[in-house]
Order: sequence, then C-alpha cells, then structure tokens
Amino acid sequence: MKKILLTRLLEDNQEDRLFFQKQGFATLEIPLLTLTMQKSDGTFEEMLKKSEWVFFTSQHAAKFFFQQQPAVNVDLQAKKFAVIGAKTAQVLLDNHVKIDFQAPVSTKQKLFEAWSVCFTRPTTIFYPKSNLADNVGEAELKEQGHDLFTPILYNNFFSDENRQRLKTCLVTEKITAVYLASPSLWQRFLSVFSETGLTNMPKLYCLGQTTQQAIIKDGYEVVIKNTHS
Repeated sequence: MKKILLTRLLEDNQEDRLFFQKQGFATLEIPLLTLTMQKSDGTFEEMLKKSEWVFFTSQHAAKFFFQQQPAVNVDLQAKKFAVIGAKTAQVLLDNHVKIDFQAPVSTKQKLFEAWSVCFTRPTTIFYPKSNLADNVGEAELKEQGHDLFTPILYNNFFSDENRQRLKTCLVTEKITAVYLASPSLWQRFLSVFSETGLTNMPKLYCLGQTTQQAIIKDGYEVVIKNTHS
C-alpha cells in the first residue's frame, strides 16, 4: 500500500489523515515541530492595548494567546479579530470571542490581502506569531498605512527525538509521499532526508503557495493541497 508521512502536530492531522486515506494512502505521522509558549513581558500587554485589530494566522497562535490572556489586563470585547480559517476561528469561539473577519482562503497571504480590500482606513494591528514566522504581507500592510505589532508568542523547534524518528522511518519504511504545511517543515524534512543517502524523493504535497515556493526553490516538484487552518 502507498504510504504518506504527515509532518504536522498529531492534533492537526485529522482532516489530512482522512483526505489521504480516501486517496488510498496509509498514513504515518511524525511531527517535525514542537511548540512552546514564550514567556510574555510587559510589552505584550502594551502592544495589545494600542491595537484595534488582532490577527491570528494559525490556531496555535490563537491558543497561546488565550493562555497568556489571564495575565493581561485588556478588554478583548473592545478588539476586532481576523483569523486565517475555520480551525483558528473555533479557538476564538471556544473562548467566547467574536470573529470580525475570516480569510476566504486559509493562507496568511490571502488573509492579509482580503482584509485589506475590506478595511482601507489605517489602523493598528496586533499580530502575534512564532519565532520562525516570515514577514509575508507585512510590508504591504504598512504601505497601506497600518501600524503592526508583531511579538513572538511561541517557539517552534525540531526535537532531537523526532529528528531520529524521521531518519529511521525514511530508511526502514517505503514512504511514497510526504505532506508539508510550512517552509520550516520542508527544510527540516529535507535536512534529514539528505542525511539518509536516499536518492528518490517521495512525492511532495504541501499547504499553500509559500511552502510550494520554498520547495520549488530547492529544485523539487510539489502538489498543493489546501485545507482549513
């Protein structure tokens, strides 16, 4: 049977698991990331207070935000919230926070672009993210007159344990395909794949154009599969 490796956190794989199983794949799962919340200082609260809007480009950012919230004296009902997709929206709903804008397509670029069309008046945006997040779309928002606050909310790293698990899996299993949801997951996968001495790259599936571009830049073909985030 064809085997596909899913590389996101286990709790993020449900839809992808079902999708690829319907395509005839057996799914293997090794998270190529570990997330830990970064301890907040006073600037987090200060930036949030100054902002009219809060942007979340992943469900993890939203979850860590609400973990920080009890220590932050800010009225969230006075803020407006924009989210990347249904999973992120659900985190807000679970925390009794109203969603003011949801991206029509679940990518960060589409969130920024679509929001900019609907809201043209210059405003202030609190956009918490991970230590590995790129700055795609931020310059365009600033050019439109918006002020951005972009604190690091959580850290994303590749554990030694899962690096070894991946290496063993690649050597011992006949992996037909791999699904990658970010440029960092691709770089981590490629670094371990290169260490194995294997020459036949599995078929690559990815989430979104940013990841696609990163893979193509390294000389590999990839198929985009869009899901909700």
